[in-house]
Amino acid sequence: MMIGTQRLRAKLEAAEPVLGMMINFDSLWFVDMLALSGFDFIMLDGEHGVLNPAQCEIMLRAAHSGGLSVLARAPNDPHEIQRFLDMGTEGVFVPHVQSVQDAQAAGAAMKYPPLGSRGLTTITRAANYGIDIHPRDFVAATNAQIICGAMVETVAGVEQIDAIAASPAVDAILIGSGDLAASMGLPGERKHPDVLAASRKVTERARAHGKWIAHAASDAQGARQAFAEGAHMVIAPAMAMVVGAGRGFVSHAKDI
Repeated sequence: MMIGTQRLRAKLEAAEPVLGMMINFDSLWFVDMLALSGFDFIMLDGEHGVLNPAQCEIMLRAAHSGGLSVLARAPNDPHEIQRFLDMGTEGVFVPHVQSVQDAQAAGAAMKYPPLGSRGLTTITRAANYGIDIHPRDFVAATNAQIICGAMVETVAGVEQIDAIAASPAVDAILIGSGDLAASMGLPGERKHPDVLAASRKVTERARAHGKWIAHAASDAQGARQAFAEGAHMVIAPAMAMVVGAGRGFVSHAKDI
């Protein structure tokens, strides 16, 4: 079997709301603190930020030791996707999925033949270095367990949401409201009525096709609202959370 217990998939299949943190900087200690705080998972950011594979692997090990699941955000490129999966992540979310072809390409990169085209090796940590597991069993377990996430964050993606969500390659849809707003000519206006309407459409159609929905939220109120509106997963941006908590502390401590 793969490394870990597939805690995240188990929680999602049990219809439990799950909370995660997007991390795009190197901090082993921060991962430890998130585990102690009760988060369900982290998402290592391979799209934005300065993380390299070695840093990601160390944080992944810390997350596993603390009981956190680990996902990654990575470009829709087989090599980039495979690097994160070989580390032992439980899934990858690919940005800017705008068509069923994009979704199928991501799914193919995450699955071994005959379901996909991922290159097979069992000398990785994800396969317990090939010890006490037959390649056949590893392939079957991985193909059944990996979470393939599609990030819908453009007007084109919203227009194609039914085809994307209907694809068997996709397990989850993450709504990228920031990029979506920019794609609509409304940069920074995540709460604009048109952006909210597009997000609702994605949520409704993805749920209709039985896919898990992920939203971003920078505070507890936003997370509760996202869950109330149909999200299964909520991902908080580390920078916003830290700065928000810091400013709140300073403001209350100095009474300003």
